[in-house]
Amino acid sequence: MKLYFYRSLTLFWLALLPQLGHSSTLLNSTLESLRETKTVAFDGVPLLSGRLLAEFYARRGNALVWTTPARVAELLHLTHESQTEGFAPEDFHVTTLRALSAPDALNSLAEPARIAADLKLSDALLRYVHHTRFGKLDPLEVDPQYNDRDPVPASVLLKDMLGAVDAVDMQGFLATRQQHPFWYNALKEALTQFIPQADIADLPPLASGTNLVKGNRDPRIPLLRERFHILNGHKSTAFTLPDADLFDAQLYAEVVAFQRRFGLFPDGVIGPTTIATLNQPVDVEKADRIRINLERMRWLFNDLASDYVFVDVANYQAHVVRDGAIAWSTRVIVGQTDSQTPMFRDTMNHLVLNPTWTVPISIQKTMGQVSANYMVVDRQTGRKSNGGNVSNYRRYRVIQPPGPKNALGRVKFMFPNRHSVYLHDTPNKSLFARSSRALSHGCVRVENPVKLAEILLHESDWDRARIDQVLDGSKTRYVNLQQGLPVLLYYLTAYANAPGKVSFRPDIYQRDQRVKELFAAPVLSARIAFPDAKMLPLVAPPAPVIMPAEDDGTDDAADEEQLQEVNKKPPSPLPAPQEPVRLTQMEN
Repeated sequence: MKLYFYRSLTLFWLALLPQLGHSSTLLNSTLESLRETKTVAFDGVPLLSGRLLAEFYARRGNALVWTTPARVAELLHLTHESQTEGFAPEDFHVTTLRALSAPDALNSLAEPARIAADLKLSDALLRYVHHTRFGKLDPLEVDPQYNDRDPVPASVLLKDMLGAVDAVDMQGFLATRQQHPFWYNALKEALTQFIPQADIADLPPLASGTNLVKGNRDPRIPLLRERFHILNGHKSTAFTLPDADLFDAQLYAEVVAFQRRFGLFPDGVIGPTTIATLNQPVDVEKADRIRINLERMRWLFNDLASDYVFVDVANYQAHVVRDGAIAWSTRVIVGQTDSQTPMFRDTMNHLVLNPTWTVPISIQKTMGQVSANYMVVDRQTGRKSNGGNVSNYRRYRVIQPPGPKNALGRVKFMFPNRHSVYLHDTPNKSLFARSSRALSHGCVRVENPVKLAEILLHESDWDRARIDQVLDGSKTRYVNLQQGLPVLLYYLTAYANAPGKVSFRPDIYQRDQRVKELFAAPVLSARIAFPDAKMLPLVAPPAPVIMPAEDDGTDDAADEEQLQEVNKKPPSPLPAPQEPVRLTQMEN
């Protein structure tokens, strides 16, 4: 992530403000300055969004928020707990929080420093709410070509922050506000295998020997206690138990829990396999991969309904989720490395049965005369042509009518998006037998599309017999879903099928390294949408549509290529990040 140049409201600047009046004037003036400053820092501590913080204080009457050490201690506890989500406490100004959580730390500060401290504490809360709900990184900053997401709504952040500071239990309130899907919780649980392991990595290895069972005494027992004490989140390893070398009931319960977490047989016996697992070195790389995939998950799951379609790109699978659980799955084919399937979320609104396929210009340029299996349309008149050299793509458009050999197969699942990516059938069924299925031009080919259509249209009074009746004919039919269904296309190189059971996938698109680097770096600002903000477009308005394309090469959409070559006006790229708060603009 680029380190942007930003203006700092330093303590020196604040020290000049008391001449403006009493403390409320000082705070009001500071907050008003924040509204107009896109990037700001106090004592080198950057604030994620000055305007959002100004709105937060305005909702509270422009009064100081953090008035007791206990409240600061709660916030400090949240930062430490954030490690279970894959974050580092440093993401939330943990050094500042520790200093300000001391009993007299806030009261001992002079007025300008007291205001600065309060703002830094509020920014730590803002970052916690923003990062845990929407992710630390802006996916468009990571990769604007293959990631999409709208700016984060200011209203959601404010509601979470205001509720948190007013709640008796800050952590409990935020937990109720952020409902995570099952696949996020499962991968989060998998991370717990790695965090404590890092704390025991420097301990001497446990010696092998006879199996230890409950009731045994052995000189290795205190060392076992030390390990489990740390694995359970405690830093101190001092023991004062009179029977520290006794394998008692408490240690037995900890051993069983450890064995279950790591997929071992939970017999409570300390044998060679359990000792080897306790001694195994920490796999830092796998831990990092889990963290960055938790981050990817956070980009798209906010306010996710219980029913949706989940496309697991890196695992070549698509899942229908009903009531928050996988109800049905099928194999899919995704984009090749030079035409990658993007990661985004949109809403499926209709299906096309017996779709036509418009031959993309990239293929049409290589064609001469075509058979009767294709229809040639004059682009200027819109009328069917009886022949001619169809390689003249400026004049002709070539369409493949519905049929068993149609490149889109028999069903197409539509969720309009700027990538012109969708799910569809394919006549090339043999490709689904391959283990690696990054073979398409960007769209997602579905192995069992008719079954998927049957599942999705169930509530629209379309049973399998009615679908088959249409598919047996040659007429194209558009069928609306009774209700729009979220579609999530995720690129995940780590995924847990059950709590603690994590699998790692090849990074087929080589996207992990950039996410890893940015996730480890500090974030200076966020892309936030305020109610009066005018959204800037993700891309420039498209060129006039002459003839829209259905798909490319063998299966996928090529609308952008069609428009680029026919109209000789290439689409504008996404804007380069020049401002820390991107794609939102305050009206004058």
